[in-house]
This record gives sequence, structure tokens and C-alpha cells, in this order.
Amino acid sequence: MVSIVHLVIFTIILAVILRTYRNKPNLPPGPKGKFLIGNLFDLPSAGTQEWQHWLKHKDLYGPISSVTVLGQTLIILNDRDLAFQLLEKNSVKHSSRPYLVFAHDLAGWGNLPPSQDNTPLLQSYRRAITRVIGTRESAAKFNGLLELEARRFAYRVLHAPEKFIDHNRTASGAFILNVTYGYHVGPSGEDPLVRPANLAVWRFAEAAVPGAWLVDFIPALKYVPEWMPGANFQRVAKEHLRTITRFAESPVAFTKSQIDRGKDRLCFVSTLLRQGEDEEIVKWSAAAMYGGGSDTTTAILEGFFLVMMLFPDVQHKAQAEMDELLSNPTLPSATDRESLPYVNAIVKEAIRWHPVAPMGIPHKTDEDDMINGAFNNDPAIYPNPRELRPERFLSEPAALEPGDVSFGFGRRICPGRLIAETSIFLTIAHTLAVFEIKKPIVNGQEIEPNVYCTPGLLSHFDPFHAILTPRSQQHEQLIVDFEKEFPFEMGDSEVLAEVYH
Repeated sequence: MVSIVHLVIFTIILAVILRTYRNKPNLPPGPKGKFLIGNLFDLPSAGTQEWQHWLKHKDLYGPISSVTVLGQTLIILNDRDLAFQLLEKNSVKHSSRPYLVFAHDLAGWGNLPPSQDNTPLLQSYRRAITRVIGTRESAAKFNGLLELEARRFAYRVLHAPEKFIDHNRTASGAFILNVTYGYHVGPSGEDPLVRPANLAVWRFAEAAVPGAWLVDFIPALKYVPEWMPGANFQRVAKEHLRTITRFAESPVAFTKSQIDRGKDRLCFVSTLLRQGEDEEIVKWSAAAMYGGGSDTTTAILEGFFLVMMLFPDVQHKAQAEMDELLSNPTLPSATDRESLPYVNAIVKEAIRWHPVAPMGIPHKTDEDDMINGAFNNDPAIYPNPRELRPERFLSEPAALEPGDVSFGFGRRICPGRLIAETSIFLTIAHTLAVFEIKKPIVNGQEIEPNVYCTPGLLSHFDPFHAILTPRSQQHEQLIVDFEKEFPFEMGDSEVLAEVYH
């Protein structure tokens, strides 16, 4: 009698043979594959920075290349102009997402806007987000909240400078939770909503890495029971499902409770609910906003602290510009951005220097396309890309905008880009206004920071140390006076615990 195991194995082999040998259009060049498995062994190995692995294809095969694994083809773009031609100008054909069996069927990520195909549902998500934060006018309504969180970040750094990386992640989470749900993070310690929210972002990145899960290439594996050898992915998927369910539901329950009590604050969720938007649209678009807002700003600001140590002259030029504009020590506001061109150029360099998603999130082609045959670090576009040169954005003509790549293309561009860029500017401006950032010193010697980026769909720097000290007694007093005038409120964790268990 044929067992279920034999049936699954037979189905897998048949599916691979059919997909491998059915007629296909001409594909871009790439390494020659092997029988049945194709280019399985040409995928990045565990622990490898995927973007560097695929960047080698540019020298080997040109600006566009391909690999086919178990019948599924991956197209790799290593040219900015080509990416804009396909993903921006011809986005109607190339704005869907690959169907990832692990992420969509097993792990619960299929409801998020970044997981959607180019369908009416995706447009509903984007319309909802754009309506609240997608224009300069609508995004500007949140500038006061962003300034408040930037100043609270400076306060935390003043009192515990050695934890600046933790404060960075807290601030990034705090501002997007406030903007999205009207939720206030507590003044100290780890907030009970920030931790699961960050875990959700990390697990989404784990689920969506191309080539990371064999079940994405062999969908029949999703029927393999958890107890079978090699089926550990089933257990991992259950953990993912618990994570995204709790994060998507708990903060929305908090906001709804605040509305019922008449205590809701200006935020994305309360605005949409009062407008009568479908609650499922509100829930999943809000969850996507956190992922797009917090991790993007966290990673970019990590890079900012790192390059301020590596390029101290840039830091001092920015501080001189701020001193000249603001005269007496003053905390900058969002309206100062246009008057601080050098600081704003540092923001652009920070976005360029280390994009949080160096490979981007994969697109899926809905129609065949015939075309001529790690953009922000391409030396042909940005000479000496690993140097921090804000001047490249102040020259005539100015360098290309890095945000046009870092925040996505065409119909998949991040609708929260305006708020993210304002938040990054305010945190950088407050840090430069108040603090001096220096390399750590051990036994009288400066220690060079380790510049290493983690692999994965979302990339961060390995932990590093820096010394942050107030530029003067007057600058320190700015933060002290701010805290007296706007003392920290209690966080909303107790209310959250009441409404969602």
C-alpha cells in the first residue's frame, strides 16, 4: 500500500519535472543548472549577505541575470535604470508579489499589504494609508508627535548614553506606535508592545527571504506533518502565526478601547475607524505601517551613528551649520529642514549608505516582458560609495535621490515615506544639535567600530559602541528644560493589558 510519504515524494518529483521542462521564454543569463534541482546550489549559503552574493552576478552575467530552482525562476536586477524601467515605468506588469507558501499559507503573513498581489485589495490598503499620511499636508499633522519623540530620544540618550542603540529602537517604535495607534511608550524599560512588534518585523523578514524555505519551491511539502524529519519549518510557522496574530490585533483593540472611552488621540487607526473604513483594512495596513516605519528608521539611524564616528568632519560641518542658523543652542523642528541643507544631505547619505532592505522586497511578473538587455552603492552612480559625502547632494547637478530606491518602486513604493523621512531628519538633527559622537576609547586608544551588516531581507549592523556626550552645558540644559516642561507621561501598557490578553 502506498504511504502518504511516497505520495508526497512522487508529487514533488512530478511537479519539478513539469515546471522545469515546460516551454519558457528566453531568460536572462545565469549559471548553468543541474538536472531537476536547477540552480539550488547557486543560492546564497546560510550566513551570507544575500545582496553581496547577487551583486557578483553583475560582473559575471551583466545588469540582469537569472537562476532557476526546482522549476521556479528568480530574476536579479543589478542596474538602477533597468529597475526603474521595469518596476516604475512598467509597474503594471511587475507589481505583484511572489507567492511564498511558507509566508502566505503557513506563517500567517498573507494578509499584510506587502504580501499582496497587484489586486483591488492592495489598492484598498494603499488608499487607506495615503488618505491619512500619504500627502505632505496630511503627514505634516504628525510633525508635533515626531518632534516630541525625537526630544524624548535625546532625553534617554542624555541619561543613559551607553544604551543609544536601544534608545534608537525604542524611539523608532515609539513614534510609529504613536502615529499609528495613538499608543504611548513608557519613559523607561522595554515596553510590552515594542518587543512583540519588533519580533513581528524580524519574523516577517525571516519568512520572506527568497530561497530561504524549500516549501516555497516545492509547495507539496506544506502537507508534510510536523513530526517528520526535515519538517521543522511547520513548527516555526506556528510561532510566526502566533506572533503576527497578537501584534495585528492587540494595538487595534487598544485604539478601539480608547475611542469607546473618549480618550483616543490623533492617529492612523482612529482616523480610519471614524471614517468608517473596513476594520480588516485598518488592522493589516496599520501592522504594515509599523514594519515599514520602525525597522527602516532604526537601521538607517544605526548607520548614521556609525558614520558619524567614521567621518567626524561631516559631523562638525553639520553642527556648524546648525549653530549658524539657530544662533543660541536650540532644539530643531521639522520646519527647519529646508534651512539646513547640509544636515538634510546627511539624511540622504544615511538613507543611501545602508538601506534596511538592500535587496528590496521581491516583485512578481504578471506578464512576460521583453527588455534591453545594490543601486545606492553603485560607484557608477555614487563615486566612492562607502565614503560619507553629503556634498554629493549639494552639487550641481545633484546626485540621484537614494530614497527613490530605498522606499520601493512604482505601485509598491512605501506610502509612509514622508513620515519616515521626517522622523529620520528630526532624530539626526536633534542628535547633532545636542551631542558629540566619538569612537570609544580603551586604554587611551580609539577603537575602530566593526562595520558588518547582518544577512537577511532586512539588514542591521552588528552591535557597536560609541561615546555620546553633550556638546556643552547649555546643550545639556536644553534637554533638562524640555523634560521639565513636557514630563514623560505614563505609558499605555496597563490599558493594553486590560483590553487584550
